Formats: sequence, C-alpha cells, structure tokens
Amino acid sequence: MRGSFLTAFLVVALGAASVQAQDSGFTTLRDRATFVFENEQRLVFTQEIERKAHDVQAARAGGRVDLTYSAGQQNMEILEAATLKADGTVTRVSPDKIFDVAPSIARETAMYTDHRTRSIVFADVEPGDSIRYVYRTVVHDGAWPKYSRTVAWPDSLRSKLAEWVFDHPEGMPFQVEQHGLSYREERAGGRIRRVFSWSNDKRIEPDGGSTSFVDWASRLSVSTFASYAEIGDTYGRLHATAAAVTPDVQALADEIVGSTADRRTQARLLYEWVAQKVRYVAVQIGSGQLTPTPAGETIRNRYGDCKAHVALLAALLAAKGIASEPALINIASARYVLPQTPVAEFDHVILYLPELATYVEPTSHFAAFGVLPWGHHDKPVVHAVEGKSRVARTPRLRAEDNVAEIKVEAMIGADGRISGSTQESARGAMATDLKARSAVELNGTRAVAQMRSFGTPGGGSWVKAARQDQAPEFTIKAEFKQNDEVDLAAGEALAPPPGLRFLSRPGLSLMGTHDVAHRRPFICYAGRQIEVIEVTMPTDLRPMRLPANRSWTTSIAEYKATYAFEGGKLRVRREFVARPDGQACTPEQSRELVGLLSNIRRDYRSVVVFDKAL
Repeated sequence: MRGSFLTAFLVVALGAASVQAQDSGFTTLRDRATFVFENEQRLVFTQEIERKAHDVQAARAGGRVDLTYSAGQQNMEILEAATLKADGTVTRVSPDKIFDVAPSIARETAMYTDHRTRSIVFADVEPGDSIRYVYRTVVHDGAWPKYSRTVAWPDSLRSKLAEWVFDHPEGMPFQVEQHGLSYREERAGGRIRRVFSWSNDKRIEPDGGSTSFVDWASRLSVSTFASYAEIGDTYGRLHATAAAVTPDVQALADEIVGSTADRRTQARLLYEWVAQKVRYVAVQIGSGQLTPTPAGETIRNRYGDCKAHVALLAALLAAKGIASEPALINIASARYVLPQTPVAEFDHVILYLPELATYVEPTSHFAAFGVLPWGHHDKPVVHAVEGKSRVARTPRLRAEDNVAEIKVEAMIGADGRISGSTQESARGAMATDLKARSAVELNGTRAVAQMRSFGTPGGGSWVKAARQDQAPEFTIKAEFKQNDEVDLAAGEALAPPPGLRFLSRPGLSLMGTHDVAHRRPFICYAGRQIEVIEVTMPTDLRPMRLPANRSWTTSIAEYKATYAFEGGKLRVRREFVARPDGQACTPEQSRELVGLLSNIRRDYRSVVVFDKAL
C-alpha cells in the first residue's frame, strides 16, 4: 500500500560508512570522522573505520566496502586499507584492489550522474578478523552554498567508539545540535573543534516498521546556514529562474488549458500534462544536483528530475496567473521531524498551490491532481520562495480520502470448483497504488501467481478497460477460477474466496506489522478498506452455523466483519478503518494493535461448514 517515486537527491552523502555496518555480525571498533573547514562550504573530510566481523556472513559482507562521492565536486583518496587478522597479522590492500565503478542504478531509472563509487576489496576476511580503512575527501564545491549535516547512530549498531570532529574558524557561523551524545568544545589558534562521541556495547534488534532512526536515535546536526528560511531562499532563487515564463511556456500553457476558465480545472490540466508527458530522469551532475533545468528546456527534452517537473509545472501555472511554491521534502525515508538546527538534507521537491491550498506531486504518473503518495503525508517541508521561505507540514491522511473496496461474486460449480468475478475500486492514495500495480501486463501467468499468493491456486484474467492514469478513482475487473475442488456435502469447510486483487485485504497493510509491540514510533496510514464476498451455493445446502459477527476497536483503528446467508448466498463483509492523528504513531498504540491484528488474522481463518437442507 505504500508507494513512492524515485527522485534525484539534493544532497551528497559524506561518510556514509559510519552507519552502513548495521549488520548484527559486526562491531565497529573505531569510527572517527574529522571535518576541517576552510569556509562555510569548502572542507577536507577524513574518516577512519575499523570494524570486526563475528560470523561467516559478516566476514563475507565486510570483504568489500563501497564509498560514494561526487566526481565533479569532490576528490577522494584512500589513505589506508588493510585486513587485520585475529592473530595480529596485517594484510594490506594492494592498489589494484581499489578502483572506481559507476554507482549501481536500477534499469528502470535512467540517471545522469557524476557520482562515483570507490570500491575497496579486502583479502582473506574471516570471522574474528577486522577491516580497517582511512580515506580523505576534499570538497572543493557543493550543490548548496553552505554546509549542513545530520548523522544518527541507532541502537542496532554495536560500536566501541564513534567520534566525529568538526574543526572550523572561530568566526565562522556554525550551529550544533546533539541528542544522546557526549559533546565537548576545544578552542585553540583561532579555531573551534567540536567533538561528538557515541558508543554502544549492547546491540538491540532493529524495530521493523519504525519511523526513520534519524528522528529518534542518538544523533547530531551541524550547519553553517542561519535558518531554514535561508535554505528555502537559496533553492527558491534557483527555482524562480528555472520557472520563468518564456514564450514557449506561455504557448504550451494556452494550448493545454484552451478555453477552460475555472482556475482549479486549469491547474489540474497543466498538472496532468506534466505528469503524463514528461518522463522522469534523475540528474546528479555538479550544480544539477540542486539547480532545476529551465522549463523551456524540459519542454523540448520531455524528460527531467523532480526539480525539472516542479519548475515546468510552476512556469505553466504562472503563465495562467496561478501562483505556486516549491516545497522541499524527504520521501526516501520515514522522517517526520526536522532538526532545530537548519539542515539542507532534502531528497525531493513537490509543489504547493496557495490559491487552492493544495500540494501536488508532478513526478507521479498515477496520482490524481491533489493526491499525494502515502509517504508524502504529515511531513515537514520547506516552502522555497525567496524572501518568504518558511517551514510547513504536508496534510495528514484522512480515512475518507483513501478508500479501497473489492466485491467478489463467486459460485460453486458441479465439479466442486469455485469460480467468479471481482471488481476492485479505489480512490485517493489507494487509487494511485491500484493504478500503479495494475499497470503491468495483466496476463494468465500473473493471475496464477496472484492466486497462489492468496493460498488459492488457480487462474484467471482481467477485463481490459481504458486507463485513466490521472483519474481520482480507479476500477479494475477480473474473472477467476480456483483449481482445488471442495466437497461441501461431505462436510468440507468453505473458505470464502478472495478472488483476484492487487491491494491488500482489510487490516493487513495500513498499520504495518504488529506481531509484537513496537518500541519506537512507527509508520501508520489512514484509510478505509472494504471487502464483500458473495458465494452462490448449491440449492440443497445450508450452513450448519455461521461465524459470529465481529467488531474490534482501538484508539486509532477498527475492524468489523459480518456473516449472513440469504437466498442461497453466503455473504461476508469485512471493513477496516484506520484513523491515526498523524503518520507517526506511538508504541502505546502499537500495543493496542497487537491484539486487533491478531483478531483480524483469526477472522480471515474463519470457514463455514454446510449440510444438506431438510
């Protein structure tokens, strides 16, 4: 149920190795990172990592380390690399085992990038051995004009010592924020050394489904920016230049809108054109990591990253007199909190239309106008308008806006096999998911795989219909037949057939997994899911007993199931409604959900036993 689109990152990661060794088979013996600033942007970064492998899997995984850098803005040098054997032997990495490769890019994402990955291959790493490497990165340019950074260490890491040092001129603006770390300052020779340290001897298993550990773990944030408004103004100036209304922009806007006068309809038509006609291609080359492609160029290219999509849509809207504001956001991780220290770590940009009080996501091929993907909701954003930049928050999800309903009509044939049809409908973010998941080729092989995933081997086909990828609601129909026979007259139980479907069953996705209670805040989404299954029975059969109607409620969710038999039809209706206050829920709410989801699973195991009518 949770979907997002790949986007061009607006920040280059330095020192990612400090949090990459989260495997339980490692202990980080030393993680020392030193940042020496020349000014608010230029710096030299040196990191020393030593980590020990405790088992075979960790030893194999630790035999290669990949470090990513921007070739156009940084120079990287490996100063030292070696395997430290348990018996004290040191095996140094030979120069031919240190090499650059292009970063791994998914085939479906065409990415223009100057990022490079420097790989270090360590020899003869066995359980009990350690690897050690030291590298230096000289940052001579940056996408942003100033420096900022957040680093976090979750308790799933086992670390003897992590020490991060920031050394800068005494007069240089430098804001710091830390949570759960040891911190000290040293002053000498007109410079300030800020030292953050952390250790954790007792590793705790990760809490799957939790919000990003950057929101709650031991962490630090540093910045040479004065405020989030300054960050917004920086991007706002670049966006305003790219979103200028040129003759070709004006001509295209007039063509798309035609004689339509309604302002919201105009905005919708322009949004749909950009979402449908401009292919997503990420750009991570030099200043292109932050600077949007001009709207006119995107019109000619018909491709671009999130920044290009937003700049083009903003220009088209401006051509019709509709104001808009780019909004910087994080969508690749479940981050719901911004540090108080202004940090320019955003991986995506969307657009806000003040006149319509609406956020739009123009890189989404399947989202209707004004509908955001799941992971965009209830998140802090920076509206980037020079002189007016501000921190805001995207809307929280509402159950009434995201609804999925499936109707299954089935019958039992003379051969004892169940066949029937399904109609799956959705709106809001549910519709975005349904359109995206059903966009693949709908063939018999996929039908077989789907039915097998529900535990009911069989096959089927979908009824082809004209797609409207930008429609606020979406419906798809299918026909199916199960392979396994059922002999109800002999006393076999009937499991109500789930049919063919793309979205999850009520209660099995919006709140995530809660086999045990979460210890951390967890991701939760608002929505309504309805499932109606009607099975036409042979005329001489009646249920011996129907499962009891069920109703369970927690502070943020409820589930109802009803069972009825009338006119020769068994009818099962299930409904799940989630109404969290936001998209980051609490451990206390998770404890409530443990029981609720257990009850829902039990209800899905309910069966009906029939007997011949008297």
